[in-house]
Amino acid sequence: MLSIFKRYRMRHNHNQPVHPFTLMTVCERVKPMTQAAFEFAQQSLELASYWLYPQQSTPSYSDAGNFVVNDNNATAFQHCLSKHLGLHSIPVVLSNCHETLLHALPIVALKDKEIGLVNIGHRFDLKQTLDVQLGSTFHFALNRYDNTRLLCLGIDEEIQTSQLYEYADDLGVNWLSTDEYSFRNRTSLKSQLASYTNHCDHLIITIDLTALMPSAGFDDNNRLNNKMILRTLRQSVLSGKVKMIQLVGAKDNLICSRQTKEILDALCELPPILTHAA
Repeated sequence: MLSIFKRYRMRHNHNQPVHPFTLMTVCERVKPMTQAAFEFAQQSLELASYWLYPQQSTPSYSDAGNFVVNDNNATAFQHCLSKHLGLHSIPVVLSNCHETLLHALPIVALKDKEIGLVNIGHRFDLKQTLDVQLGSTFHFALNRYDNTRLLCLGIDEEIQTSQLYEYADDLGVNWLSTDEYSFRNRTSLKSQLASYTNHCDHLIITIDLTALMPSAGFDDNNRLNNKMILRTLRQSVLSGKVKMIQLVGAKDNLICSRQTKEILDALCELPPILTHAA
């Protein structure tokens, strides 16, 4: 059955008209991820499109298909990004790890542009490692690309260390805590996001889907408000500066969740004339 779905998707993602958004799934194995975890995420992502964005007679998006990145070979994924950005269609990448962003930056982060990274989630992902590992995305992004800056929204202060805060300060990272990134502060956040956007030529948005779910399946207090995320996305996209949106989740309950579906539906409902990539 899986092979039938894969063949169907491959036959239906070519020669599509240009839409404001291009949806794609990417599965990558990054240290210390096990082979079993990689294969499980791969299967979940391959089937995600049939629930998240089923075939429509008049779709409001392009479906670029599924990509597997193994042994650091991301050529096909990068070619797809370049193609759709050239058509001014915003790539919406659903991937199993944040580190997929590092393959996109050579395509998206033009040297003569200021790139604003907006990471929505509980973690900084600033793990200092010699090679790329889970949790090291923005350590490498900020150190490899001098023209990037980072804004983190929804940081869980209880899981951070003083050393991590110090390193974030050294890199010039701006952030708001989980409490600060809340609906009651929406007016202040709108102003802060506008100020950040004004200092950037292009934006890349990443959303950790884990932060949208209750901790351990029970505690709702630390979960990020999906309405706030939708407001952030809308404001960012309507600025005309968004080059890519990445949603990160490695399990079925994250990938095929109500919250993920709401995000994709909200993007597709934005006025097409206002949402094409810069």
